[in-house]
Amino acid sequence: MANSDTWLEADRAEILRLHELWMRANCGLHIDAMREVFVGGAHFQGFNLNGHTYFQFDEWAQLWTYLRTVMQMTDVVEQQIINLEIRADTAYLTFEATAVVRALPHAEEKSSGLELPVEPARLKFRGTEIYLREDENQRRNWKMWHCHYSAAAPSTEARPGFFT
Repeated sequence: MANSDTWLEADRAEILRLHELWMRANCGLHIDAMREVFVGGAHFQGFNLNGHTYFQFDEWAQLWTYLRTVMQMTDVVEQQIINLEIRADTAYLTFEATAVVRALPHAEEKSSGLELPVEPARLKFRGTEIYLREDENQRRNWKMWHCHYSAAAPSTEARPGFFT
């Protein structure tokens, strides 16, 4: 029993490490750090906070190359892990966080419809991340295979169905 508890804690620590690396990679849009987290090849698929779906690592990297020209995310704050569930070689993590973002100078010329604040603004969002203990070469390494992010309602807003 102690061995399985040790393995579970090691898995938990690795998934949390990858999640934190991913959050830091977003601040500065560091593609090499993203590469360490995402599964490679054509396996990755994600639903970005911008509302679009990106397939495989290279598409997300192309998105970040573009975003570097129009915006800056300087920090991820007030992060709360809601759940981390690990079952054999599959895990999912859910969380809420707030990012500090701003448009870069002259971004309106390139942003093609993105509404970005000029002054640093706080953006509350939530996410679900799916990890598998398998990389693109079938090695037993934890990697993110899917993520889904969306805007979160303000914490001061009552949830429908739960009004007081």
